[in-house]
Amino acid sequence: MTNVPYPWQTNEWDQVQALLDQGRLPHALLLSGLSGLGKKQFALHFIQSVLCEERTGNGHACGACRSCQLFVAGTHPDFLSVSPESSNKPIRIDAVRKLIDFLVLSPSLKSRRIVMIHPADALNVFAANSLLKTLEEPASSALLLLVTDRPVVLPPTVRSRCQSVRFSPRVQSETREWLYKYLGDKKKADLALAQAHYAPLTAVEYADEGYIKNRTELIALLLNLSKDKESPGVLADKWAQSLDMSALNIINAWIRDIIRIGSGVLVVENPDYNETIIAYGQNSNIQKMFDCLDLSLWLQTQLGSGLNMALQLEAFFIRYRAALK
Repeated sequence: MTNVPYPWQTNEWDQVQALLDQGRLPHALLLSGLSGLGKKQFALHFIQSVLCEERTGNGHACGACRSCQLFVAGTHPDFLSVSPESSNKPIRIDAVRKLIDFLVLSPSLKSRRIVMIHPADALNVFAANSLLKTLEEPASSALLLLVTDRPVVLPPTVRSRCQSVRFSPRVQSETREWLYKYLGDKKKADLALAQAHYAPLTAVEYADEGYIKNRTELIALLLNLSKDKESPGVLADKWAQSLDMSALNIINAWIRDIIRIGSGVLVVENPDYNETIIAYGQNSNIQKMFDCLDLSLWLQTQLGSGLNMALQLEAFFIRYRAALK
């Protein structure tokens, strides 16, 4: 997936390039927005542009100079990427201390040392507090890019010391056209975009055959549960071991559409199950459905925590079945 910036990122690219060209680039940028919009790819492309020795007329990195070659090889001495050790772990204070030590050194090749923190919302309290001092008193050559899907998780003191670059899939025609070309299947692309709230890179994941298969199976089990063809305990045992963020996203989208119908709104995320969801939404207890959604969202925060997921899933499925009746 190349050709960054993507078609839906042109406004954001123009924004940061204007800051760079006019010498007004701040010491910290906060890149935020819906997951699946390519913020990390954008950040890396911009960082390479800043470090490049021979930028092109439209601000892109040349790709041929020594700096670009080192960046592509992952060995650029003036760039550091900070991320959690794994997806379910936080960024700890030791990692922030390392980036602070990195930023106070003089640049090796050009005039800047750059750090990207992704996802920035993974910073724990101590790490965020440690980063704050650097944001308040940055080295003259320092540039930090904080990339996050959830800016509200960051302390207000951190957010206020960064210049915001907000991403959104504003022009749906651009995202649809890009995905049509990428997937080569308009029907699959339209369904994936609806499920992904028009975040194209998330839609690519949703168009994957493995994801489609899992979604079909999980929705079939939810339908069987509603018809008493499956018990909550048996269903929980089936999914406890393979439960992940993707499966819970499928469940959340299903519940949200039922709530939409019950609230007098149209189906958004599961248009291929439109009639089924309409039937459920018109005959469900919407308040109990909201409770189910809250529980499912909470389960997402507990993945990898060691919690007995089979037990929690059984409780969820019992609530879900009661909400339908």
